[in-house]
Amino acid sequence: MDFRKFVRLLDSGSISEILLTDHVKLRLKQRNVDPKLVEELLLKRQKALRGVEHQGGNRFKLTYVHPESRGMDLVIVVEARERKSKMRLTVITAFPQPASRRIRVSEDGEKC
Repeated sequence: MDFRKFVRLLDSGSISEILLTDHVKLRLKQRNVDPKLVEELLLKRQKALRGVEHQGGNRFKLTYVHPESRGMDLVIVVEARERKSKMRLTVITAFPQPASRRIRVSEDGEKC
């Protein structure tokens, strides 16, 4: 799936299914990330979306502001498949990371 099509479908809320495998659920539990939070971000929190990066093929890395941890982001890597102008997302992984990894600071201390 190309990047533009993915972003268009994501913006329009055209997600028909989100699949979290048992392996992903185990990893989320180990990282103290609620699987329902991952699904909620993908389905309803477009305003919290801070970045989309194409990882190649049908894989995309989404960065959201973490709604439960101040100063943190939640990174969600998904594989997208299109089906009748809707998207099926398979969550590959999700993990919290400091928001400072996303926010650049210039030499004079200003956020870029």
